[in-house]
Order: sequence, then C-alpha cells, then structure tokens
Amino acid sequence: MKLTGFLILCSAVLCVASSAAFAQTSSLGAQKRQADEKNPPKPEPREAVRVKANKVYQKYAWGAVKPPEPKTFKVNDLITIVVRQRSKYEAESGLGAKKEWDIKSELDAFLKGTAGGVGAAAFRRGKPNVDFRFANELKGDADIEREDKLTTRITVKIIDVKPNGNLVLEGRGQLVFDDEMSRITITGLCRKEDVTADNTVLSTQIADLAIEVDNDGALRASTTRGWIPRILDIIKPF
Repeated sequence: MKLTGFLILCSAVLCVASSAAFAQTSSLGAQKRQADEKNPPKPEPREAVRVKANKVYQKYAWGAVKPPEPKTFKVNDLITIVVRQRSKYEAESGLGAKKEWDIKSELDAFLKGTAGGVGAAAFRRGKPNVDFRFANELKGDADIEREDKLTTRITVKIIDVKPNGNLVLEGRGQLVFDDEMSRITITGLCRKEDVTADNTVLSTQIADLAIEVDNDGALRASTTRGWIPRILDIIKPF
C-alpha cells in the first residue's frame, strides 16, 4: 500500500510539472509570435552590404588607395556636354479617290396663265432638259525619308541643383564661318553621378533634352521655300 501511494504521488507530481512546462512553453511561443508581428523580418538587401573601410589601414598601409571624395556641384558651375544625336525618319503613304456624278432631267410641262386661270404651257421648241456627267479621279503616292546627325561638344552652365542632387543645365553656342552662322541652344536635366571625372556628360544621359539649331546664311536661304509655295501648301489647290 505504501508503495502504491508513493507511485500515485510521483505521477501527480509529474503531471503538475508537465502542465507547468507546457504552459510556460505556450506562453513563450505566444510572446515570440507577438514580437514577430510587431517587428516583421526585414527583407535581405539585393546589393552587397558595404564594408566600412579600415581607417588605420588607409592611413598607414603603403598599398592603400583612398577612395575619391564625391564631387559637389553648385549653381553657375560649368559642365561639357558631348552631343551625339542621330535620328532617322521614314514614311510611306498612298491615296486614291474617285468620284462620278451623272445627272439627267427633262421638263414635260410648265405653268401658263390664261384668261380663265392657270393652264399647261406647250413647248414649241422641244422639252427643256439637263444632261450632266462629271468624273473625277485622284491618286497620290508619297515617300519620305530623312536622317539627321549632330555631333559636337558644348559647355553649359548649371542653373539649378535639385534637392535630390539632379542638375538643371542650360547653354548656348554660336559658330560663324564665312557667311554662314549656326546657333545652338541646349537644355536638360542630368544626375550628378553621370558627370565623369573629366567634367563631361553624354547627351544620351540627359533627361528632357531639348536641342535647337538655327542656321542663317546663303546655304539656308538657298534651301528655304518662297512665300508662293508656302501659300500653295496652305490652300492646297491641287
């Protein structure tokens, strides 16, 4: 009997201990879930984590190369734009239209006033008639091909620096050769990281790029249409 009572007592103690352990484990799991909900895991960066440089090594080691300081820009600084623009345009169109009108009419009788009222008039020279026929056919074909190239270098000025570091550029240039004069105006927006070490930036790296070229001289005058062709193009009589 004593042995049986002892075994029963041990079983009760083990049940109480296991219940306490289960309750403790459950409470720890709930605390962990609550902590995970408050602080969700951060996604791993896709880029490699930058390792901080060893200042002692950079200062005293013979083979150490100090990284260059980031270049800063301010308003009225000058930057050279390498312009390499090429555009090609091709278009082909066709037009065909055909109109035909055929009108034929004949008058059999007409009103005639008489002493007693209104009567029918007789046509002594034949009945009046209209016979009209019109045919019109229009056909047109057009083929346009144009290719423009512009390669030059122009130094522009920074007129504004945006809060994110982007640079607003604007510049003008003028070239006079004999009787020919060319004026070029360029504006745009670029990132400061795109400016190379020699203080240049490609025109293909400029956003909102606007290039305006104005030529004046004998060559321009020889290729300019007169006012009569312009009027004819507006009214298009043919």
